[in-house]
Amino acid sequence: MSNKAKRMNYHVGNLEPQLIDQAKKMLEEVGPDKLSIRAIAEQLGVSATAVYYHFANKDELISHLAADGFMALEKVLVDSQVGVDVRHKMQVTSKAYMLFAFEHPAMYQLMFGSQLAHSEMNSKLFIARKQAYAVVEQCVAEVLGQDVQSKEVRSAALAAWSFAHGLASLRIHNVFQLPEQFSKDALIEKALLGFNQLVKVHM
Repeated sequence: MSNKAKRMNYHVGNLEPQLIDQAKKMLEEVGPDKLSIRAIAEQLGVSATAVYYHFANKDELISHLAADGFMALEKVLVDSQVGVDVRHKMQVTSKAYMLFAFEHPAMYQLMFGSQLAHSEMNSKLFIARKQAYAVVEQCVAEVLGQDVQSKEVRSAALAAWSFAHGLASLRIHNVFQLPEQFSKDALIEKALLGFNQLVKVHM
């Protein structure tokens, strides 16, 4: 479709969802650092001014994308726990978290990247991030059989999130090399086993 034809297929009222969809596609193609409003506008065949009608600047667009990412992560974590015995919830939740990061590396890096550190966090992003983390806290509370507001749950939830985030980041940035036959699932299982062994030694 030519740029002229694209221009005829949008108006200000329905452009925003198209912008978001195109931004997500471009994010996976070029990564968070090279995401460009001008390039997004060009792909849709609209002017940059039309984009700025919906998003004041690139920071606002990035915040919106990150919020969508956290909402998707929350759903993945919630769905992973359905029908799972409480004894295995922490394992399946950690696995779901890391697989989400592995399958959406560009979005994951945006969600936790430096771009957001330099922009004002809007309410949508703040709530989405908090709700995703709340799923981990609730899972830990159920596993430990304690109130979600207890110090023990808060400490354990932070440890669990840090562990999953650390492994995901190491893998995404290729800090360590794996044999070709070593699958993502195998990596996660091995890491979880090692983490569990470490915890048992220090109990």
